Amino acid sequence: MRVRGPLPATTLPRAASPLRLTVAHALDLAGDSPLAADPDLRTFTADLVRPYGLALDEDALTGARGQSYTALGELAVRGLVDPARPVDLLILVYASPDVRPGQAVATQLSGVCPGEPLSFAVCDEGAGGTFSALAVADAYARTGGARRALLIAVEQADLHHRPHRAARLPDRHSAAALLWEADSGGRPLQLLASISAVTGHHVAQALQELCAKLPAGALLVLGPGLAGTAAPGGVDSRRARSGSPYTGGWAALGDALADRGLARRPLALADREPETGRLDLACWGPEEPAG
Repeated sequence: MRVRGPLPATTLPRAASPLRLTVAHALDLAGDSPLAADPDLRTFTADLVRPYGLALDEDALTGARGQSYTALGELAVRGLVDPARPVDLLILVYASPDVRPGQAVATQLSGVCPGEPLSFAVCDEGAGGTFSALAVADAYARTGGARRALLIAVEQADLHHRPHRAARLPDRHSAAALLWEADSGGRPLQLLASISAVTGHHVAQALQELCAKLPAGALLVLGPGLAGTAAPGGVDSRRARSGSPYTGGWAALGDALADRGLARRPLALADREPETGRLDLACWGPEEPAG
């Protein structure tokens, strides 16, 4: 299943979320997939873009550039999932097309992930996609439908057609994966908020208003979509690298999660999708011991 378009704006907590953020893993995959050299890719891409009057990117096609989301996702699964602790739910998040757009990547990843989890993709939401996936995982966890959820955001650096207007493309092939577990230690999800269509000078003000909800002492990671926005006053913050527009914020959150000096501080991530103006914020409490 693919979920297209923004999910309804969500603010947590209605009650304490059962999800705990336990571990995160980010990776880059150098080189290109053999799938990028498939001669059928040119025909397939041309068929997709022809109704919209778009041209092929001959440089990308001739150079056989592009990476497979299956390859990125499988590396993330191997880096995070222990066969002794199988996953119930796997959500794949992406914004730009896979090197082979017709692949059912989420289904393929379910087949290699311990637990053979329910799996689906959230796409076409840009930087907001992983926040939406988190809201979906939280809903499953609240109903008892998922005790362990794996969220994998992927991006590859090449597009095989010319977009109709300027697009944010990554400068490398990357994945960021996060493992959420119910009642097993880790960091509890405390806040998830979204504001739609924030533009221009309103971005800094909206970010300041969202961050007013953060608990004292929180460290805020500013995602790539906020690269040109001033950090909110009175909040300790750091910035993600701008070259990974859809995984960079989550990779930086993973770095903060691994920093033992931050174990007793809340961690937050804010990001904005410039294409739609959607602004998201998520916050997790200090690390809790396993029960």
